[in-house]
Amino acid sequence: MRFFDLPERLARHAWRVPLLGRALAADYARWFDAKRPSNRFRGVYASFAEAEAAIPRDQRTGYDHDAMQGMYRHRMDKPCESDYPVLFWLREALGEQRGAADHVFDFGGHVGVSWYGWREALRFAPTLRWTVCDVPAIAREGEALARERGVQDRLRFTSDATDGADATVLLVAGSLQYVDFGIPELLAKMGARPRWILVNKQPLHDGDTFVTVQSTGRAFHPYRIDDRARFVAGIVALGYRVVDDWTNREVSCRIPFVRGHDVEMYSGYCFVRDEG
Repeated sequence: MRFFDLPERLARHAWRVPLLGRALAADYARWFDAKRPSNRFRGVYASFAEAEAAIPRDQRTGYDHDAMQGMYRHRMDKPCESDYPVLFWLREALGEQRGAADHVFDFGGHVGVSWYGWREALRFAPTLRWTVCDVPAIAREGEALARERGVQDRLRFTSDATDGADATVLLVAGSLQYVDFGIPELLAKMGARPRWILVNKQPLHDGDTFVTVQSTGRAFHPYRIDDRARFVAGIVALGYRVVDDWTNREVSCRIPFVRGHDVEMYSGYCFVRDEG
């Protein structure tokens, strides 16, 4: 019997039978590395470097590849269920400048998925600047797509965090888990503390931070799961307060053959920095 022939629940509890669990875990690891199954996870590691070292050297790692450019296009037509808390707070944030132009810095926004998917729902003002910060391969595709659609003056791309230095809103939606730093470090790279920080689809749990390996079907990725309390405290320490939080079941992280590391619901937060 092989791992992928087992019911998921049985596979997740195979650790209870040590010899069987070890055999199945080894089989799962071989299958995972060879087949690159979509949205599956393997292993628990103490650091990004350790997780990256566990990825076979002949396999694609990360998002900075042309093969990753076509992902998430299904999210560009309209908002998804998990987007609506962000839409609510983004509507609140935009226009606060009293006539000055808002600037949304969309960290890890791929080819502008959120801008395209939300522009009709929020009716973005012509003066709104929206900058997507992503790896070079994705940024190049985003720029090409924006030119093709004639929106290159409203949707811009960069791989340099300092281009968010004057942002009024930092948007981090399902991207922070793929980098080896948190929001405090991102703000330091930007050289700014925007008034609003909107976080969505963030894998958090009530325990120590760890890293696993995710397969997206096109590549492998070190994938960080943060300790919830430390995640929130690190942002609050910079002068922000939590004005809302939410969970969604659209995504989950289940890691076979380990205990206490599954994330059944991802998290979202709205942080605001009071002025004056």
